[in-house]
Amino acid sequence: MRFTIPKLSALAGALAAAVLAAPAANAAIRFSEATDGLYSDAARGGRGWVVDFIPRKDGGGILYLYGAAYDETGKQAWITSNFEVKEFEYKKTGVPMAMPTGGRFGDTWPTPVVPVVNGTLDVELLSCGELKITVKPNAATGLPNSTQTLTASADYVGTLGVAAVNEQCVQKRKFTACPTGTTLVADRTCQITGTIAQNLTLTNETTWVLKGLVKVGTDNSTKVKLNIEPGTLITGSGQSADYLYVEPGSQIFAQGTPYAPIIFTSPADGVGTTAPKPGDWGGIVVSGNAPNNKCLAAPFDCRSEFDPTLRYGGDKPRESSGVIQYVQSRYAGYIFQTGREVNSFTFQSVGDGTVIDHVQAYRGKDDGIEFFGGNVNVKHAIITEAGDDGLDWDEGYNGNIQYVLLQHGTGLGEDNGIEASNQNANQDALPRATPTVSNLTFIGNGQGGYGANFKEGTGGRIKNSVFTGFKKGCLFLTNGPTFTSAGTPTALTGNLTMDHNLVQCTLNFDQAADAPWTAQAFYTAQAANVTGDPMLQGFLPKAGSPLLDGGLSASSVWFTPVTYIGAFRDANDDWTRGWAYNLTR
Repeated sequence: MRFTIPKLSALAGALAAAVLAAPAANAAIRFSEATDGLYSDAARGGRGWVVDFIPRKDGGGILYLYGAAYDETGKQAWITSNFEVKEFEYKKTGVPMAMPTGGRFGDTWPTPVVPVVNGTLDVELLSCGELKITVKPNAATGLPNSTQTLTASADYVGTLGVAAVNEQCVQKRKFTACPTGTTLVADRTCQITGTIAQNLTLTNETTWVLKGLVKVGTDNSTKVKLNIEPGTLITGSGQSADYLYVEPGSQIFAQGTPYAPIIFTSPADGVGTTAPKPGDWGGIVVSGNAPNNKCLAAPFDCRSEFDPTLRYGGDKPRESSGVIQYVQSRYAGYIFQTGREVNSFTFQSVGDGTVIDHVQAYRGKDDGIEFFGGNVNVKHAIITEAGDDGLDWDEGYNGNIQYVLLQHGTGLGEDNGIEASNQNANQDALPRATPTVSNLTFIGNGQGGYGANFKEGTGGRIKNSVFTGFKKGCLFLTNGPTFTSAGTPTALTGNLTMDHNLVQCTLNFDQAADAPWTAQAFYTAQAANVTGDPMLQGFLPKAGSPLLDGGLSASSVWFTPVTYIGAFRDANDDWTRGWAYNLTR
């Protein structure tokens, strides 16, 4: 069938002011642009509704509905509604329904359109391509109450220009039941506690709740694979210490897509009246059997700082702990006590067979991404308003990192962009932390700490990166072993280097009072490091920016070759679009 939509913009604008309060329901199946289209009722002659969702950057938006009914004279009449939908709402009740005066099929459409609110609707998205609408007109309309279950029309090509079931809408199944070992705690919501002892898939028609410490497998003895479908929603239970812990030897395959990221978040996110806040749940922890300079020999007994009963470390640098791709971790970061924190993402001795690509740490209470040893690689990461540091490494971390955007906000207590340590207890421990890091865009807010803080004997190779807007300074070096390991500005060892970078802070360079040489001498002695205005529009370089042609490719074949500084080639190279949450542009 074909369907023509009249121009209802005036009606939509007028009706927007009449939105009624409605209870919220939270689920992974949610309205989005991928649910736009025509939904028809085969049991009622194909009569249907047009669905059009207008999104906001916070995941919510306005849902517009256009449908038809028969009035008391037997003529078809337009029914329309629009209302606010929060990000994870799949069901709204008691939203306003309006009928425009004169708006009947075959009639001349009046100008201006005058909407008359004359009833309410209940709307529920059952799955992609399946919608339930209950119409509750006022008695004066002469229309009866009615309920329709509608499906997306397979042959629809109309003015919205979309097909029936958009392939970007990934929740194609209806919820039936919670799997064995999990508990139904709300509509379409299953809770997980304790240890996941066998392979499990978290499907995207269900909201999954983590209660307390949820472990995947048992340290190298029970090896479990946790699969997570694109578009899946995972929340905490309301306890700050809710977190996911992948044990050494087990694997997580959280493989979202650019149009359907996997979201870990606060149970208050996107629903209800209580705003989510940093630290509403713990975070994502992956532990492996890769090398760590705190536990160099069997039994490789490194212990998690936040829970000393949890072990990690080993001699398997090529090990895979799975895939984490297009994943957001929002409002995480539980602090048990000072120095014992769970971060938005924590990687403990994770090997480079693991894939970490397109991840976002959003408003976590502690660090965005922290590495305790290992050599896992990360490409395309976003750190939004981390409560502590953005990137933090320790215990001999030796991975590769390319393309990271860090944006500080206001009032969350953001500290350093990079906080880099070799090891606190033994600052000269080997293997020394010497990750290669390229293409960072780190934007401070005039508060917080340093753009990069190198301490406790760390090494590292920082290339093609921009640091701007950090209160204490762009670059800081401290602790004798850091300077000794680096060498001198005229005779560097290669353990700690910076080249092809740009910095712009009120104070660009700083160092400890007992430093043998200055951070400025270190920076200016190396190739193509500059200071000055990066010329950013938001986080993207403007035309004429010195970032556009100031870079040089890293030597490792893992890195994508580049000739620019920062996380973005130019204004047309925004890899955050479509999947990232609530960025300041």
